[in-house]
Amino acid sequence: MCQSVLRDPAFFALLLRIDQEHAAEVRLGRCACGGPLHQANYERKPHGGPGSSGVDTLRLSFCCGNCRRRCTPESVRFLGRRVYWGAIVLLATALCSGLNLRRGHQLSEQLGVPVRTIRRWREWWLTGFTASALWLDLKGRFLPPIAASELPGALLGRTIAAGDADALTLVMRWIAPLSTITEGR
Repeated sequence: MCQSVLRDPAFFALLLRIDQEHAAEVRLGRCACGGPLHQANYERKPHGGPGSSGVDTLRLSFCCGNCRRRCTPESVRFLGRRVYWGAIVLLATALCSGLNLRRGHQLSEQLGVPVRTIRRWREWWLTGFTASALWLDLKGRFLPPIAASELPGALLGRTIAAGDADALTLVMRWIAPLSTITEGR
């Protein structure tokens, strides 16, 4: 998997378009209380990626006109409340599987992510992600099954995609439900 995808503003523009399409679908609905949804985007300051060179960092979100509850659609750009772009979390963790300490430090320098953070993400993939309802649904789609110890690299390896950017995008689509807790209310 090529890290150059993470420096490409066109890749992040593609992810933004996907987020905008999903947000448009959510906007057509209403809040659980029946109230209308109003635009309530907020600024994120994600680490890694192409920097601020023309990359939109707004988190698309809505707010109910009656009860004021927030409705934040799924995102392929952000992975929950993590401060790094979702693609960085995915790729860094996929690349760190089975690395020795020296190579881990090289990866850390290339992606601009501390080794401790990559280890914490790896632990989340092995414990938190595998305990999620999303993983229970997702793992049933693969034959032969994916072992939890192979995550997330095995997800990238199982994609049928034209290139690295397409593979990353596809896996980010699969795990997008983890980016929010409010949409399914």
